Amino acid sequence: MNIRTGLPNATRIGKRDFQWGKRTFIMGILNVTPDSFSGDGVGYDIDSAVARAKQMVLEGADIIDVGGESTRPGAPEISVAEEIDRVVPVIRALSFEIDVPISVDTYKSEVAEASIRAGAAMINSVYGLKRDPSLAGVASRLNVPIILTSSQRDEPAKDIISAVLTDLLGAIQAAESACVAKDNIIVDPGFGFGKTVQQNLELLRRLDALKTLGKPILLGTSRKSTIGRVLGDIPPDQRLFGTIATTAIGIMNGASIIRVHDVAENVQAARMTGAVVFGFGFGSNQFHQIFLGLGSNLGDRLENLESALKLISEKVTVTRTSPIYETLPLGVSEQPKFLNLVIEGNTAETPEGLLGFLKSIEQKLGRGDAGSDAPRPIDIDILFFDDLTMSGESLVIPHPRLSQRAFVLVPLNELAPDLVHPVMKKTVNELLAALDNTRGVELYSGSLHGKKA
Repeated sequence: MNIRTGLPNATRIGKRDFQWGKRTFIMGILNVTPDSFSGDGVGYDIDSAVARAKQMVLEGADIIDVGGESTRPGAPEISVAEEIDRVVPVIRALSFEIDVPISVDTYKSEVAEASIRAGAAMINSVYGLKRDPSLAGVASRLNVPIILTSSQRDEPAKDIISAVLTDLLGAIQAAESACVAKDNIIVDPGFGFGKTVQQNLELLRRLDALKTLGKPILLGTSRKSTIGRVLGDIPPDQRLFGTIATTAIGIMNGASIIRVHDVAENVQAARMTGAVVFGFGFGSNQFHQIFLGLGSNLGDRLENLESALKLISEKVTVTRTSPIYETLPLGVSEQPKFLNLVIEGNTAETPEGLLGFLKSIEQKLGRGDAGSDAPRPIDIDILFFDDLTMSGESLVIPHPRLSQRAFVLVPLNELAPDLVHPVMKKTVNELLAALDNTRGVELYSGSLHGKKA
């Protein structure tokens, strides 16, 4: 438990640890329905769903929330079988295509279980546990987080804050009684679910009252009818600016996750608001401490490193650069020696966004498609990203072979000897000391940016 925020330190969602109280996360909405109120449903088109999800990840989404049944007032309910037919193929496809966690937006235990087994990592229960208490058992048995939403559609309330708190407290107790881990519970006040316009506005204004529950808060206001009413009965596709306003207010009042249709615009709003709430720079809302390893053994090695650093600085604030080391190629012979260095920096990019950005730099500098053992003008690896641990097909953090590489640990030790590996629980200095030898890693006498290396 974080003493300052009263929240759990972190919740494991899929392959990622979401650290609460340091930034606000963005959940992108993927409606695989033909009748979404917002007009963005993709129906049964799996290719369109995958393309939309990948675009949201590129725009900065931390979670993709897949829903197969519209929850707009008056929408017809569909059968369990039909909902599974809508969401499971999409979730299964996404599990191979994106590295961010997938959430399933459902109130049915059978749909939730099928979705988790297909690759989803979280349940977004839009009616809490009211319509299907068995959801808690699914979350407990499969050890996944569950979002508990407060809805007043069946029980209109006069005192909305009291009603939401009572409702959510009961849902939390029911979930914990079903052995759902305390750190796996997230709450959602249910903006728009059985509440009047005035009640929704009060809920947003007094969102911080939910902090007494000691759980991360998800807020979902995106394109909701209250925004349309306040702004003059405008349609859902014209409610972006109103949504952004609620995003900023929600973050100011304690929201840990914001659920939205328009990811790119709300990511910017979250970054700006987070800079105020959490502080600008490393440790703030969207700014992450990273360590990158750079190497070159083809062409003008020093020029390649300098060019890479210049391009990296477009999206990374480089705070420190290690000395340059000349190193022998690892596991191969008859190749030129490498020049290697490590940089420390801050970035607002997601891990996936950073990876794509670095790969584009490698391509610009002529890396090509040669294998990992081939000579190359530049090689850029993500070593650490905050204290994040993740394991995807295209990206593993921390770098999986970091502890075995003297050409990484030697320069990294110059910058951060006391940095602790989040998986191995050893400092960089301890990892370096554990290597059999560091022969073939020699300090280089050249200069970088006009300075002695």
